[in-house]
Amino acid sequence: MKNIGLLLCSVAGFFIILGCLFYNSLLIDMDKIKDYITESNLILEDVIENEEKVNSEKGEYISRLLTIKKGMENANTSFLFEKYKIIKTSSIELLIDAISEDNEEERKEYLELVFKSNNESQKELDTLMDKNFIEVTYLCLKTYISI
Repeated sequence: MKNIGLLLCSVAGFFIILGCLFYNSLLIDMDKIKDYITESNLILEDVIENEEKVNSEKGEYISRLLTIKKGMENANTSFLFEKYKIIKTSSIELLIDAISEDNEEERKEYLELVFKSNNESQKELDTLMDKNFIEVTYLCLKTYISI
């Protein structure tokens, strides 16, 4: 009987360690690309609020976004995070299209697609980080989730 209890405790400990490694891997991956995501969100904010400034400096904004996209693609992350990275990269591509577009209606359509892509990436991140587990274990992930 004593051996069965020891075996159950060992198995439970193994699953706890496995879960911690999973979340640690996600946090490390998010830490690698959080600067790129923050910068792209700042550019999106400029596009929404300061259209005149963005129109006058299109080349600079596009080159910044291309640098962000290349940096995000080259970031060494685990296979768990690939779908999130692909969705965020497509969001950056759509933002580049929105900035380079001269027609106002087309620009608005691209911005709507950017917002849809950002929402989809947030849903993917929420799926990866199962909020119920986070709330139960009180892991401090709010800085990474709200990006």
